[in-house]
Amino acid sequence: MRVRMAFAGVVLCASVTGVLGLIAAPSEQAGKLAGPLRIKLVGQSLIRADTRSYEPLAVEQAKSYLAGADVVFTNLEVAVAAPGVPVTKENPDDMVYSPDVIDTLKAMGFNLLALGNNHSMEFGKEGLFSTIAEVEKRGIPHAGTGKNSEEAAAPAYLKTPAGTVALVGMATLGAQLTKDKWATADRPGVNYLELRQDGTLNPADKARILRAVKEAVARAQFVIVYHHNHYWGEPLAADTLPGPPKRERKVNRFDTAPWVVAWARELIDAGAGLYVSHGNPALHGVEIYKGRAILYGLGNYIFNQTGGFERFGPLAYYGAVAEVEFAGDTLKAVRFKPLALSMDGTPEKPRGVPYLAQGGEAAAILGRLADISRQRHGTEMRVQGTSAEVVLR
Repeated sequence: MRVRMAFAGVVLCASVTGVLGLIAAPSEQAGKLAGPLRIKLVGQSLIRADTRSYEPLAVEQAKSYLAGADVVFTNLEVAVAAPGVPVTKENPDDMVYSPDVIDTLKAMGFNLLALGNNHSMEFGKEGLFSTIAEVEKRGIPHAGTGKNSEEAAAPAYLKTPAGTVALVGMATLGAQLTKDKWATADRPGVNYLELRQDGTLNPADKARILRAVKEAVARAQFVIVYHHNHYWGEPLAADTLPGPPKRERKVNRFDTAPWVVAWARELIDAGAGLYVSHGNPALHGVEIYKGRAILYGLGNYIFNQTGGFERFGPLAYYGAVAEVEFAGDTLKAVRFKPLALSMDGTPEKPRGVPYLAQGGEAAAILGRLADISRQRHGTEMRVQGTSAEVVLR
């Protein structure tokens, strides 16, 4: 077993019987939180350029709205490599993204990252290892990928004033992540959760992930589970009502599938304190289950998308900052701030940069989030101006 832990700004990654045995292991501190814990989470970060260099105002704004949290989380939706590091490109025309995108996220305030997604292996295993190394060089705990299935499933640990917070990451994808990119006992890759053709989850994958969650529960005061999911349902048939010609036809990607609801609840039952998902680039609803928050989809945070603008539509350029607050074992608050992403860009200054939404855009984002949370999950929200808060019972 391997343990990843951030301690005094440095990531330690070693077997429990190795270097980590020389310091206080997280297992010695398991139990209730020692004080209030505030977590801020955003959508996925498909960041292909250093935002500081071309949208510095967005970065400064992010530093403000992400401040004041013990944990600030996103999913790094790219693989990176420093100049001169050899990688295997899936597409010879693809750019290799610089590690300074990680510096951008760190400057914004992010201190916990998921790495398992459909872009994790786009530069081969060399790109995977390079990304892991660059994230660790910057002292940021991460989860969801590794040199084998054990390491990919292993929780990451972040020490906070309230106690140790653990992260377990996984991905469920279709054609975007072929089987040769799933981590196995002797192959690097992504911590994969397979959705089988009969609509059930692979029992072996479930067992591996649930073991990781239970390990994290035993070693940390709080556990976050991250799920990157690309199963968006079936596309509309050609003879249905016509839509925009280049738009993604899987319109039920905006719905949260029943299997996802069941799996999220199972993870909470196993001891997770918070479930958060990305994949479909749009906001999904919020559920409060057994006093825990389930964030079924936070959409995009940074979306430096290249190619066709039309595919995902305008909802891909709306997002939110979620703030989840715990005291002891009690969920105290779940709040949201709406984000609007830039929609104009060039190769040098990509689109999809987040800013706090204002006016009618803020109302539209929060209104939709409140509606789908109430209709699909029975969660009531109170929307006031440019913020929303879940009504906790």
